[in-house]
Amino acid sequence: MNQTRSLGRRLREQVHIELWSMTVGAIVNGVLGSALVPRPLRLLGYRAFGARIRSGNIFPGLRIHGALRNVEIGRHTFLNAECYLESVGPITIGASCQFGPQVMIVTSHHPTLPDGRVSRVAQARPVVIGDRVWVGARAQILPGVRIADDAVIAAGAVVARDCPVPGVYAGVPARLVRETSVVAEPA
Repeated sequence: MNQTRSLGRRLREQVHIELWSMTVGAIVNGVLGSALVPRPLRLLGYRAFGARIRSGNIFPGLRIHGALRNVEIGRHTFLNAECYLESVGPITIGASCQFGPQVMIVTSHHPTLPDGRVSRVAQARPVVIGDRVWVGARAQILPGVRIADDAVIAAGAVVARDCPVPGVYAGVPARLVRETSVVAEPA
């Protein structure tokens, strides 16, 4: 009898979590991601659901799947249309970054087990993007990646490893094409 009650309680909790996730997902991705919602209202909505977003320059179509509390976006950062943030793990985007359309950031992966099988349980790894980073259209940033300040990620690149120095990274997988020097902008 006790096991039945425990199973029923766990089932109710799981249904509650799923319904809450669907409701939040519909509001965050359906309503706030709409072109009909003004940018300032979009920013307030994301903040209300726990995202730490300091920038108001987020174009329509942003999709966030995972915990909004795991998303942090710095000041003066621009996210173009239809970017996708899978925030099972933390995503930290620095200040003054520029994202092209349809950039994808993923924080979870299925590791290989010691016996060679792929785990069915996803593991989260944080993604950290420095300040003044430019990310081209349709670039993909994979779990556990750290991108240095002032880096440029080419359109269509798949970033599977850290980008530790300022420079241009391109390709599949992305690799350093050339280092760049950082020039201070006039005040």
